[in-house]
Amino acid sequence: MTQRLPLKVLILVLSFIVIATEGWASISIIPTVKVTILEHQYRCPCHRHASLYASSKNNANGSCSILIPNDVACDVRSIAEILWGGQESLDKVMMTTQDQHGSSTPCQQQQQGEIPLPASVPYSQRYSYFLQRANEGDPRAQHSVALLLWNGFAAATSNDEPNIDPEASARWHAAAAVQGNVDALAVLGGCLRTGSGVGACKNVAFGLRCIEYAASVGNPSGVNKKGAIMESNDDFLGAMRLYRECYEDDTKRINPLLLFNLGYCLVHGDGTDGDDMEVGERLWRDAVEMAPEEGSEEAAWFLYQQYSARDDEDTAGVFLNVAADLGHQDAVMERRNEKR
Repeated sequence: MTQRLPLKVLILVLSFIVIATEGWASISIIPTVKVTILEHQYRCPCHRHASLYASSKNNANGSCSILIPNDVACDVRSIAEILWGGQESLDKVMMTTQDQHGSSTPCQQQQQGEIPLPASVPYSQRYSYFLQRANEGDPRAQHSVALLLWNGFAAATSNDEPNIDPEASARWHAAAAVQGNVDALAVLGGCLRTGSGVGACKNVAFGLRCIEYAASVGNPSGVNKKGAIMESNDDFLGAMRLYRECYEDDTKRINPLLLFNLGYCLVHGDGTDGDDMEVGERLWRDAVEMAPEEGSEEAAWFLYQQYSARDDEDTAGVFLNVAADLGHQDAVMERRNEKR
């Protein structure tokens, strides 16, 4: 009869085998979730943040949830805490809910994209409005603030210089991503991929994973980020297909930047057999209708150029004013020169 080794002895023997063949550096003592950021490892800070949920499309109850992978959620939380200087600072800008004991705990939001701007708030004041809501914990407002800080449209007035702050932009995108805003997750992925505003947290592989995940669930910001990478690699056909599939899927949300990108491909014939200026410009006009969301200012500026080339100064002037009012710097300078 064969005698079995005790379990502890067997584990010890196997450990020595691993040590002998792979070295001490390969041994992981704690079999926890692997969260890789740069050259460091972080454990998910708390179980309540192990899963991030985000709305993808409407159902009978008005929302449908997508589960962001646990390791991505943990990495995002860890990165956000680093960018905000600690958990306490980050939690101050998290939307909270009161439990039965009266304690405030972070709650997962079902809100995607940017926050709508009330008609009573002019474009020039949208940053202040968004910032107030962002400090209150609204993830859509946090995403909107981050985009303004990244693009330099934060001042958004015809007389002010652009206010570009990549570090603050990355912080707000991280805060929104922690709360499940997939658009913010995609843009944060871009920051991590390039290192813009994230300092030592730069992580190309994880940044690409955030973008790929967002694109895989049909999030328009994820599609835009992935498409831009494809275009940078001269894969215009693949980018065009990606934009079109997202646009034509009625179950997916679209944003102005997606409309601008798809319109650009059609106007210039990128990734297509030929150009389709009429359809492309229509998409740009649709993007302008969604102002002040990101991409609307770009669409307005390009429409201004299109109509200027046709000597349709009245229509061109309308789009120039929209682009300038939104803070597009080329439009701001052009309008300023025309008034001289």
